[in-house]
Amino acid sequence: QRGSYPVETMSAPICLMNEHHSTMVIELESLHRLDGLYSFYHKQWWCRREMFHHFKKCNAFFNGLALLTMAVSVVVASVWKDSFVVVGMTSFATMLKGWNDFKNYSFKMDMCKFAYTTYEKTLIELRNYARVGIDELDGFLIRMQTLDDTITDFTPPTSDRCVQEYDKRFHHKIVCEQKHIKT
Repeated sequence: QRGSYPVETMSAPICLMNEHHSTMVIELESLHRLDGLYSFYHKQWWCRREMFHHFKKCNAFFNGLALLTMAVSVVVASVWKDSFVVVGMTSFATMLKGWNDFKNYSFKMDMCKFAYTTYEKTLIELRNYARVGIDELDGFLIRMQTLDDTITDFTPPTSDRCVQEYDKRFHHKIVCEQKHIKT
């Protein structure tokens, strides 16, 4: 399992301000909004990253198995003169490669990588806004709505298994609970 937190024993807190900052230039209400956005986009980032790794494994598995089957069929053809076995193995390898192409794992990998890197940049941007303040939150929200729509159109839906795994591993820590924020 990836991650540094055991699933059964504890979950990691997710909070916008995970370090001590003595000079806060942002209002508490804006900080709450940014913290909620940070929590939402952290979940999106983590789930899309997990989906990327899943599709990458599937793509590697089917391509590797097809290549291995083709290599074995070549060796069998040179040693054993039974053409039905060679035809069967070659057909199986072609079927595996066709299945991999049909499921389009490489495209799904690329789109999930685009999604999780976009959300990773969003998390960095939200942390920066929390440190130095944000003048135009509405512009940020409009841009993110456009990116979310694009990601939703081009990437597969987030699986329920991935969301459940996220909920086991992470919990949202409210900003006001931290000692360095003064209300």
